[in-house]
Amino acid sequence: MEKLKDQTDDLLDDTKNNNDSSTAPKNKRDLLITITLVTGVFVGASSSGMAIGYSAVLLPQLKLNSSAIPIDDHMGSWIASILTGSMPIGSVISAIIIDKIGRVRTFKIQSVVVSIAWIIVACAQSYEIMLLGRFTAGVASGIGVVVGQVYFTEVCRPNIRGILSAGPFISYSIGILIVYALGAVLPWRLVAGLSTAPGIIAFIIYSLLPESHIWLVKQNRTEEAIKSLTWFRANNVEETQNEIKQIISRFEHQKTEERINYRIFFEPQVLKPLCITIVLNILQTLSGVYIVVFYAIDIISNIGIEDLEINDMLVALITALVRMLFTVVFCVLLVYMSRRSFTLISGVSGTVFSFILGTCLYFNIKNYFIPVCLVIYVAATVGLLLLPGIMLGELFPIKARGVAGGLSHTIYSISIFGVAKAYPFFKENLKIYGIFWLFSLSSFLLSVIAFLVLPETKSSTLLEIEDYFLGKNLFWMNRKRKTISKENAAQCDKLNSSL
Repeated sequence: MEKLKDQTDDLLDDTKNNNDSSTAPKNKRDLLITITLVTGVFVGASSSGMAIGYSAVLLPQLKLNSSAIPIDDHMGSWIASILTGSMPIGSVISAIIIDKIGRVRTFKIQSVVVSIAWIIVACAQSYEIMLLGRFTAGVASGIGVVVGQVYFTEVCRPNIRGILSAGPFISYSIGILIVYALGAVLPWRLVAGLSTAPGIIAFIIYSLLPESHIWLVKQNRTEEAIKSLTWFRANNVEETQNEIKQIISRFEHQKTEERINYRIFFEPQVLKPLCITIVLNILQTLSGVYIVVFYAIDIISNIGIEDLEINDMLVALITALVRMLFTVVFCVLLVYMSRRSFTLISGVSGTVFSFILGTCLYFNIKNYFIPVCLVIYVAATVGLLLLPGIMLGELFPIKARGVAGGLSHTIYSISIFGVAKAYPFFKENLKIYGIFWLFSLSSFLLSVIAFLVLPETKSSTLLEIEDYFLGKNLFWMNRKRKTISKENAAQCDKLNSSL
């Protein structure tokens, strides 16, 4: 390792000498790099958003008498839910190949797989082939979730990580809006064919991105790692030198540590956030945020707005547009609002408006307040849509984040699959008003549990969050405060910023 350090110092000196005469405007390079990264995030994630929203426009067309692939509600529930059911498979595949072939190559594979999935759907002549296409799209989405989180965390400066962490959520909403708009005017096969475009564009963008410097260091490809990081830091050689040395030092230290022991799951700093995350994620899926996406047209047609002479597809488009706009708003609010306030406002609002909507439907009240209330409910619950990503990024300690986060995301995907699959059962047994009461109850329980046990993580260091869970804290309001050395906290964050 000492030899590697000496070699690194020589390479860094060469890099500094080569860039001393560089006249490239740093601000312009920073802007170009940020635009390239953000575009990659948005385009890649929008393809997954289109896949999520596609069932809402596909199922009504397949249920027509003239459909080439006739289906019933049970078959439709499989088409809607199998996407999320196969996402954990993609996550596992990504976790296996991401360290073997690199981040960028994994991105490219994901882009190819999602394009193939759309081609399968577009060419499907049977129900089984349709399921295969949706299954493949879920695998691609699972791959994208893992590699996206790892790559952009590794290569980005801290000041743009917030933008990139919010990017996928905004992109999902944009993708849903796009596929709703296409489905309103085009047949489902053509919509699927056009949906291959984001995957192709993403492949081109990913081809322009350098490999993660952290992965290159782990492969002992130090010279390439320095070139990669120099590109990401806009030829800031001093910053590159500091980061590369920190990464090598960290890597050397990690090689002397034992591999992660799965008994760590029973340590309080892992077990507590894992339990909180799993419970809140399950309640989030039961609050209806994804059911309304998967079955938008069906839900809108069942709330009786046809008597108001309002087009179902128009209302679905409005909900998608509102979801996208409020995703942007909520992502901005994340910078200024506490995480607990953010979650509680969204949870309580979702509770109130879904209860009002269910009650109006129970008493068969039919006026323009119904679609307005639905749109407000969609806007209010956008905060709950962002909650799993926030918890994954902030609650788990670095040492167990990959494994614990992967387990949490797998259970989350399975819960979305289960709820989406159960929608026809809910509709038959609870009726449409009962479904919204279920949404209300779940949002209420989520709000109560979040109020009791969800810690405030805004402006807290990773060390402070881990220290909180290490304490004998059950309820946030009764937490026992510990004093943490500011020097240690700063050192922890500086060290983790290079990972």
